[in-house]
Amino acid sequence: MIPNPDQIRSAVRYAASAAIGLAWMGAAQAATPYTLGVSDKLSIKVVQWKAASSTFDEWTALAGEYVVGADGNVNFPMVGPTEGVGKTSAELAAALGSALQQSLGLSTPPTVSVEVAAYGPIYVSGDVGTPGEYAFAPNLTVVKALALAGGERRTAEASARPEREILTTSGALDVLEDEHRRLLVRRARLDAELAGHDEIAIPPELEATDDLQALLTAETAILSAQRRQAAAQSSSLADQVTLLQRQIEAFEQKQTGAEAQLATAREQLARITTLSDDGLALASRVAALQTNVSDLEARLLDTETTMLQARQDIAAAEREQSRLTDQRISDLSLERQTVGGQIAALQLKIATQRGLVQEAALYTGVAVPGDRAAQYSYFILRDSEEIPAELTTPLEAGDVVVARLEISP
Repeated sequence: MIPNPDQIRSAVRYAASAAIGLAWMGAAQAATPYTLGVSDKLSIKVVQWKAASSTFDEWTALAGEYVVGADGNVNFPMVGPTEGVGKTSAELAAALGSALQQSLGLSTPPTVSVEVAAYGPIYVSGDVGTPGEYAFAPNLTVVKALALAGGERRTAEASARPEREILTTSGALDVLEDEHRRLLVRRARLDAELAGHDEIAIPPELEATDDLQALLTAETAILSAQRRQAAAQSSSLADQVTLLQRQIEAFEQKQTGAEAQLATAREQLARITTLSDDGLALASRVAALQTNVSDLEARLLDTETTMLQARQDIAAAEREQSRLTDQRISDLSLERQTVGGQIAALQLKIATQRGLVQEAALYTGVAVPGDRAAQYSYFILRDSEEIPAELTTPLEAGDVVVARLEISP
């Protein structure tokens, strides 16, 4: 059957379009030639030109499919392991032809053709719709790999869950963060008390907080009240010690007077006793002086006992002062430790709640209030190395693409 002119013109246009397409693809491939990677399947053929018979002799025994192994080599008959990773198909073909010529002692190398029958896979994991293994293709980028894996993670419940979920989780997160700020200021106040400072140092985490001044005012008032109470207790004990010291001074003066009187009375008693022995003084006079000496000795003993009691009271007041100081430091340290534990626990709760906000945003598709919008980050695992990536980053066969959903702190 002879084709009509329309069929001929249609065939010509198709052939021209195909030629243009092939030329464009060839140019694209020439611009960025593909280099072989691990797990690539190769279709290799070997042909030798026989000039005597003007024919091509195909070496069917060597033809077939080969795989680039984990060591990066292609195990080819008569040649052995030949490095393939990092080479283009043409470079590997040339290397195999030269190796065959050398190993077989040929005058000219045979013609080797290498074509990629199937590319090694890539892997997509993390926060994507369908993590798993996918076929590699030239010019594959991160965004194309995400498309193969169903895109960034979403669920079928996105339209079913109400926006109230976002409001609830965000509100709970606000409460936790507010409590966290209050505890940070309280810890700063306790640090100021322990250090004996009159002002509270602003925690670095709260320098840009809107309600910082209100929090500082409240804790500063507590700091002032605590210092006044401690000062009042210390002043009361100091006054008590001062009073006792004055009492001791007064009794010391009395003691000095009593000792002088006692010395005089003892001298008189000694003289009168001598006169009485000589019959020059009455015995009643001696008895009266003895009574006077005994009274003075008793008064002196009472004064010394009172002074000893006052000194004991001063020691007790000083011990109480030390006890109150130690107790205050102990109470402040214990409260500081408790607040530190509460801050650590709140930080864990806040991290968990942020994850819940993130999940709620994924389920609902609603914009997260404030600065907590979830963002994706990507990286590639290649040869045990973690490489940060963008959506347009090109991939290689064997790469592992990981998508992570992160929420702004």
